[in-house]
Amino acid sequence: MSQEFEGPGVSGNQERPGAGPAPLNVNLDGTVQVKPAKPWYVRYGFSLALFALLLVLIAWLLIRQQQADKLPVLGAAPDFTYQDIDGKDVSMSSLDGKVRLVYFFFTNCPDVCPPTTFMLSQVQDKLKADGEFGKNVDIVSVTIDPVRDTPEALRVFGDKYHADYTGWKFLRGDEAETADLASKYGLLAVKDADGFFSHANLIVLVDKKGRMRDRILPASSGQPSAATADDVYEAVKKLM
Repeated sequence: MSQEFEGPGVSGNQERPGAGPAPLNVNLDGTVQVKPAKPWYVRYGFSLALFALLLVLIAWLLIRQQQADKLPVLGAAPDFTYQDIDGKDVSMSSLDGKVRLVYFFFTNCPDVCPPTTFMLSQVQDKLKADGEFGKNVDIVSVTIDPVRDTPEALRVFGDKYHADYTGWKFLRGDEAETADLASKYGLLAVKDADGFFSHANLIVLVDKKGRMRDRILPASSGQPSAATADDVYEAVKKLM
C-alpha cells in the first residue's frame, strides 16, 4: 500500500518495506514528516512477557507434579522363601520384575485384616481389568500366625475374598522368623502371653527391582488420610 502526495520535496510514493505504511504528517509548506513505527518488541512486549510467564507457570506445575508422583526408595525388600497354599516354595526374589503389595496379617484377626484384605481384593479386580494382575503385579499376603493358618485355612480365607491365586500369594513360614521378617519390612508383629497377635496394619509397596517404595496405611485403619483401593491402585500404576 502506498500514499501519494504532491508538493515540494515529496515524492510520488512513500512506502516503508516490510513495516506497513507509517503515519504521515503534512507541514504547512507541503513537506511531509514521517513518524517511525514502534519496534516489534515494543508493540508486542507485554504480550510476550505474559506468554513467557505462562510458560514458566506451566513448567513449575509440571515439576511439582513430578515431585509429588515420585516415590522414595526405602531400601531393598528382604528376601524370604515361604510356602503357598499348595505347599510350593515361593521366594520374594522370584517375583522380581513385578510390582508387589506385601501384607502381613492373620486369618483370625478380629478387626483390621478382613477389611484390608477386602480392599486388596478391590485392587486385584482393578488390575485384572487392566490385564496386569499376575502378569506385572502380585499381592503377597504373609501370615504371622502360621500355626493356626494352615494351607487349608489360608485357602478358605482367600476364597472368601475371591482371591485369584495366579497373582495373589498367601504364604506361611516359621512364626518367629516371620515376626523378624515383618520388622525388617518396617512393621511390628508381636504375640502376647495369651497367644493374641498385634501388628502394624500397613501394606508395603515393592517395585519391580525388589525395592520398598512405600508403606501404605489402608482406609481400614480409620485415619482420615488413609489410602483407598483407588489410591493403592494408582500407587501401583506409578511403578509399572
